Amino acid sequence: MRFGEGPILVGLLLPRQDGPFARAAASLLAGVRAAHGRDGAGVVVEAIEVDDQADEIALAMAELQDLKAALVLGPVTRNGAAALLELGGVAMPTLALNLPEGNPPVPARLTFFGLAIETEARQVASIAFAQALDRAGSRRPRAVGVTVASPLARRGAQAFRDAWLGLGGEMRELVEFVGPRPSRDLRARLGQPVPDVAFLSMGAEQARVLRGALGADTAVWGTSLASIGNGATLRLPELDGMRLLEMPWLVEPDNPAVMAYPKVPVGYNIEMQRLYALGIDAFRAGRQLLAGDTAFELDGVTGRLRYDRLAGQRIERTAVTAEYRAGVPTVLTPP
Repeated sequence: MRFGEGPILVGLLLPRQDGPFARAAASLLAGVRAAHGRDGAGVVVEAIEVDDQADEIALAMAELQDLKAALVLGPVTRNGAAALLELGGVAMPTLALNLPEGNPPVPARLTFFGLAIETEARQVASIAFAQALDRAGSRRPRAVGVTVASPLARRGAQAFRDAWLGLGGEMRELVEFVGPRPSRDLRARLGQPVPDVAFLSMGAEQARVLRGALGADTAVWGTSLASIGNGATLRLPELDGMRLLEMPWLVEPDNPAVMAYPKVPVGYNIEMQRLYALGIDAFRAGRQLLAGDTAFELDGVTGRLRYDRLAGQRIERTAVTAEYRAGVPTVLTPP
């Protein structure tokens, strides 16, 4: 699949349309098309469907090399990003759209950019810890972390705990909420001693159920897992006061970057909207790499993007802080 016109060819590695990530592929492609429509002068995009296995990705990369692609975007799955590392090197500048686990050695020409929940959790820990210092006084700030039985939620909770302890705070082992309502034992574990911060690594509906078990003196935080977006018709007033991190695309409709691009097609759920926004920022960041920039900052629709090749081969994304008000997450204007 090819679209656009120009002497510069950009390859886009997408999950297969007949596979489990078909909706992710369609959402990402739509976002790239939206960014290309505004920022794609002189660029043609060649989209190739691949599985996230190293041998298939190697074949797609070889095809794009034969076509003299100047840049490759993708793959978007975590396994696909890991498969790129298995190749041992890439012949063309490549921007993978997910993050590998840990900090493995990264070949030259390879850069990573994604929406990893672990990154958000670490940012939450940093913000919440700074705010809890005043409350804590001479003692160390205390936090409690609650997760649910999903790999994504558990990864976020563990990343928060590691960051909180690294900052010097107190935190017991993570607690798992199995529902449908918090048990007496869980309520006791959440309240004694009273934590300064409660981190809920779970979806909005689960957080709504658990919110009442936390005292008014505890600051409640989450990641984008707990977001329903600012444009949702659903309202969850039980979550009012809870803070979280989210991308501008979903909570800041008057952001100039957000206003510059077409809205998502009708029927996109919140995860599809995230991938649409990722596609927009991936193409924009790719244009910077095509220009040979080794350091840049962008006001992205997924957050503030910062890249410095000397500091590492990742584009760092800083999400915006939002708070539930009148049942929906609303962006907080920084002081």
